[in-house]
Amino acid sequence: MRFKSVPVLATVALLLCGASVAARAQQQQDQKVIDDFVTTRGVSFDDPSASSSTQKHTTHAAPTHRSNSSSAASKNPGSNSSGSSVASNKKTPSTANGSKNSGTTEVAAQSDGMAETGAQTLKTSAGVGGGAPRPVGLGYTIYMKDSAGGMIPVDASHEYHSGDGIVIALEPNTEGYIYVFDAENDSNPGMLFPNVALDGGANVAHAHVRETYPTDTRYTFEFDNNPAVENVYVVVSRHPLEGVPTGEALVAACKKCDEYGWRPTAEQWQRIRAGATDHHVVEAKNTQIAQLQAQPVPPASLQRGIKIKRDDPAPAVVRVAGSPDADALVTVIKLVHK
Repeated sequence: MRFKSVPVLATVALLLCGASVAARAQQQQDQKVIDDFVTTRGVSFDDPSASSSTQKHTTHAAPTHRSNSSSAASKNPGSNSSGSSVASNKKTPSTANGSKNSGTTEVAAQSDGMAETGAQTLKTSAGVGGGAPRPVGLGYTIYMKDSAGGMIPVDASHEYHSGDGIVIALEPNTEGYIYVFDAENDSNPGMLFPNVALDGGANVAHAHVRETYPTDTRYTFEFDNNPAVENVYVVVSRHPLEGVPTGEALVAACKKCDEYGWRPTAEQWQRIRAGATDHHVVEAKNTQIAQLQAQPVPPASLQRGIKIKRDDPAPAVVRVAGSPDADALVTVIKLVHK
């Protein structure tokens, strides 16, 4: 029996070696996807909304930043902090004097950031240098506040506990529109963005311009004492989503909304969720996140509306549509609260 252990050990060694080679190959593939995504930073694209009527008149738009179930979060539709609530099991923080944070700072931040997007304009909404269209992509990083108030990037599979506070930073790679939906335990979806209290309910997205939730990164989504799985659906689309109101249409629709804002119909939600099951989407994970965790960043450095530079850290996760012909990319960010 002693001699039979030799081939067994050799087999195990070969399996381990094969697994190591496969892991390295996956890391190289992921790095290529991330490098390609980062390559288009600093490049501007045509705004698909420029040739049509302004978005404030559209009826194709999106939801509000609001929680979709009862919790400690504020339900005031005019409050930016309530507009930033991810879901029922996260508390919306207040300012130092106890008053809720308004959307003024965020609107100014985005306005300043949009002024930085005027690099060279390419005569295509998706291609680079007038070449073939590039697939729609999204990079995202989840930051968690540490005990000193700094923000640390965490792995996408991180499990959260009561009291943890997070900020989600999003980076689309194309001009278009962005929508954020939340479905606690994947039911009863609510709308996080756009928000009637921010930019009049507009949701135009710019290539490699940061979007954050909460939109004011001095505040975080805080998990309360009710464990759940928050499924945050992020839609990056070259065209407005059919039947989803934005701008003035959202403002009008929300006059009849419940305390949590506009909700999609079952049929609309089925279409949105269907996009999340596209098996052709390529997903890459940044292996350098562990290194970045040793260097907490101040919340102000994650300001919304700022054009991201080529040498800024790459997102923790990059997802790219499998075809350049795809008009939209749907990403599900799972926030597991134990």
